[in-house]
Amino acid sequence: MDTPTGTRFGETSASEPNSASSNAGVCSHCGQPLNRGLEQFLGKIGISDDTLNTLKNSMQNVDVDEYLNTAREYVRSGGEKAKNFAKDNPGKVAAGVAVLAVGAGLLLSALRKDKDRDY
Repeated sequence: MDTPTGTRFGETSASEPNSASSNAGVCSHCGQPLNRGLEQFLGKIGISDDTLNTLKNSMQNVDVDEYLNTAREYVRSGGEKAKNFAKDNPGKVAAGVAVLAVGAGLLLSALRKDKDRDY
């Protein structure tokens, strides 16, 4: 039965009958690494394996915790700025909410129209 294992996205407990795979991370038929969905998608839109490898290498040197702490600080300070702006400019905030509501309505209308269209 295909049931999620909870370890990595896309992995299941499913297995091919009568097959003994010595390496669970590699396809036993073609030898390609499993779970390459994102890499395949990026390749289809024109991003090469060399670019992906360069990106992977540069990401290994990134201190994620530092960036997360910086992002948290921006969110905290940005929230306070948003509150002050809303208090000082209630008309602009109301107009912005109205524009968002109209935009959401137009988007839903377009999605419904597209859904009803026969291809």
